[in-house]
Amino acid sequence: MVSPKKKERKSKGSFILTEKICVVIVTFNNVGMLANLLDDLRIQRRMPEEIIVIDNASWDQTENMVKLNYPEVNYIKLKDNLGSAGGYHEGIKLAVESSDFVYTLDDDVKLNHDSLSEIIKGFYLLEKSLPSRIGAVRSVGAGHSEIVPTKLDIFPWRGTLIKTAIIREVGLPSPDYFLYGEDLEYSLRIAKKGYCFYWIPASICQERHRDQDGKTHAEIFGNRSVRYQDPFRIYYAFRNEIIIYTQYKYVLKLIHVFMYAVKVTLMILKEERWNGRKAIIAIVEGIIDGIIGRLGKNIKYAPT
Repeated sequence: MVSPKKKERKSKGSFILTEKICVVIVTFNNVGMLANLLDDLRIQRRMPEEIIVIDNASWDQTENMVKLNYPEVNYIKLKDNLGSAGGYHEGIKLAVESSDFVYTLDDDVKLNHDSLSEIIKGFYLLEKSLPSRIGAVRSVGAGHSEIVPTKLDIFPWRGTLIKTAIIREVGLPSPDYFLYGEDLEYSLRIAKKGYCFYWIPASICQERHRDQDGKTHAEIFGNRSVRYQDPFRIYYAFRNEIIIYTQYKYVLKLIHVFMYAVKVTLMILKEERWNGRKAIIAIVEGIIDGIIGRLGKNIKYAPT
């Protein structure tokens, strides 16, 4: 593990402080992909000073794999599954104690050897050249069309670099959303403070292929659509978006969520008929809990 103390390096006759970057990964029963990602981090041109892995109470071989093969990783296994929201809350809370930047990653991504060096370089170049305040920058995935940094409205956790000074200013991401949407709320909260977000095309962070991604595709009204398949994913997705868009008074996006709920219901009825009743109930209960603002982990909708 690299020492948390900052080192000095020369630049044009003067000395500047070398930033400390902490990578935060949240994982759950995905030992193989997590190992691949940790291998990618080991060969970075610009190595992170710290890697934090938050394990959401996995029951596979994750703990043994990390402790045996990656002793440099700060591995923390939670007693209970706190979802992505609780996992990133815990990881980022720990990271801001001694880092200058936090780079958040899902456990199912692949990095190039220069992903970290390019994203930190991209942050500094934007901060120097643009009048707007840079809140976060994000690595791109496969098929990104632009070759120069471009603005984005919100960011998810996958491949996002945030300055810890901003995290201290706006506070930690909320753990109360449990699953889905906490990154949406967090980026809206940062944007509300006047910060902007940008893609960094030179930094690559690609999603690895999963045999099961929890989604299903279908055609409705002549259009191909995608939806979550598991009732627990459906419940949290609708509940949390309704709560967030209500909180930030995004009326048009709120209307879109309700329209999408109708569309998904029709998709389920078309594909599964009576067999899809659990998913339809999840939509209804997600909408109701979203309207009344009921957050937290719903025991009825535990991840499987």
